[in-house]
Formats: sequence, structure tokens, C-alpha cells
Amino acid sequence: MLGYLAIGALTAATAYYWQERHAQRPQQLKPSDERVVIVGCTSGIGRETALLYARRHAKLMLFARRQELLESLKKETEALGAQAHFVCGDATSAEDVKKLSQSTIDNLQGVDTLIICAGAISVQPFLDLCGGVDGQAKRDPMDAVRRITEINYYAPIQLTQAFLPKLIQSSEYPNIMVVSSLAGKTGAPTRSLYAGSKHAVHGFFDSLRVEVTKYNVHIGIICPGTVDTDLRQSAVDLDSSSAVTGSTKGKLSPKTVAQVIIEASDRRQREVLLPYLMGLGAIWGKLLAPGIVDRFASKKYGF
Repeated sequence: MLGYLAIGALTAATAYYWQERHAQRPQQLKPSDERVVIVGCTSGIGRETALLYARRHAKLMLFARRQELLESLKKETEALGAQAHFVCGDATSAEDVKKLSQSTIDNLQGVDTLIICAGAISVQPFLDLCGGVDGQAKRDPMDAVRRITEINYYAPIQLTQAFLPKLIQSSEYPNIMVVSSLAGKTGAPTRSLYAGSKHAVHGFFDSLRVEVTKYNVHIGIICPGTVDTDLRQSAVDLDSSSAVTGSTKGKLSPKTVAQVIIEASDRRQREVLLPYLMGLGAIWGKLLAPGIVDRFASKKYGF
């Protein structure tokens, strides 16, 4: 009996997710009028998102830490037809985020869409980070915990705190799009710090979504699997001199994820799993057969 109920629940949930995933949204905001703030945009997913919005002639505010890359991206987006501005800064800095918020109002007279792409990863098993069974760690593992929490969890909340009132005040259809990960839905070996921070992101934004629905604020979370970017170079649990390599086999391209972000924003989708079937399988597998999911994750990460 319980098996039939589980299958029925799975079927209903899948049908609902599929319907929402393909629900068309009326074009209430012209692409060329859309004012878009993209955080973490000088490489990978954020960069591709900026270029795709530029092809729609959107009004862009670009934010990242590397000045020379921001200047280059601004020129590229303007050549594609966008009106582009940028602020150089760190998303974990309250002063820099305040500067970004004010510059957005000064230059774009408001904001319709906030896209948060900035993030960091972890690549070590937690026990190794702690120094193994002897506990002889070379550095305090809590430094890595604090750093990844600051980047992946604190920064998105700080950005939301700065922009949420402005989104409500200046846009009829305000969107906040957050790039998370399938690691925010299920854990994996060597990703304990990363998955923990992403689970926290989901908890915050899923709760916030309910709170701000009455203001017509849409919150969408994009959950890609492994993407072919340089994110591994930002690993908080490795020294900056450590080489971090990885295969591109089976990875999503940044452009593919960027296309999904924009489509999800246009359709106001609440959550997108990418690849869809892999994500759905992991979520339902975790509920119905968690041991199998754990074994699959162990095999994937060679653990």
C-alpha cells in the first residue's frame, strides 16, 4: 500500500513540476526594457548570462571582483546592443554591496531582475580537512567553513537585503534568480561544506518566497549539476598554490546554464533541476532509496 502511495506521490509531483517547468509566462516586460543586475559575471555562468541578456538589448549592471575583466565584459555587452554599467567589488562586503545598489538606482533608475551567480566550492572530505583520524590539521578547518558560508550563504542574503526593497519599489514584475546546485538538494562526498552552504541557501530562499509573494516578487533557484567552469579554483579548503584539475566529461556548459537561467526568469519558474531527470532522480531516490543514492554518489566521486 505504501509503495502505491509513494508511486502516486512521485507521479503527481513530477506532473506538477513538468507543468510548472513548461508554463508560458506572458511577455509583460519587454526584454530591451529589463534592468538586470548580475553578480559574479566575469567568468563562467555569470559571463554567459550577461552576454545572452546583451543580445536582448537589456540594461545591465555588472558586478564582480576583477576590474579588467569587468571593463572587457562591458565593452562586449555594449557591442551586442546592451546598455551596460559595472561596479567592481566583493559580494561579501557590505560597503561594496551598498555601492552596487546605489549605482543601480543612479544608472538604471531601478531593477527588475537580480541574478546571483557568485559562489565558492569545497573539494576535500571533511575528515581530511580536520587532519584525518589523528586530527592533526595543518590549518583550522573552521576557516574554510566560515569562508564558504560567507560566500555562498551570507553574500546572497546581503544582496537580497540591499535589493529587495528596490525591486518592489521599482518593478512590476521583480525577480530574484539564485544559482545554486544539485548539491543543495542532496549531499555528495568531498562536498560536505559546499552542500551544507547550498542547503542553507535553499532554506532561506524557499522561505523568503512565501513571505514576498504578496508583493509579486518571484524567487527562482537554478540547480545545475557539474558545470564546466573554473569554480574548482575557488575551493575554500585548498591552498591557493594547490593545483585543482578535473575532467570536462559529462559537464554542463556555462552557456547552457545561462540559457536556463534566463528562460526560468522569463517564465518565473521557482526551481529548475539541470539535468532535469538526474536531479529528479536524486531527490526522489533520496526519499525512497537513500542508500542507492549514496552508493551512486560514492561511485561518481570515486570515494
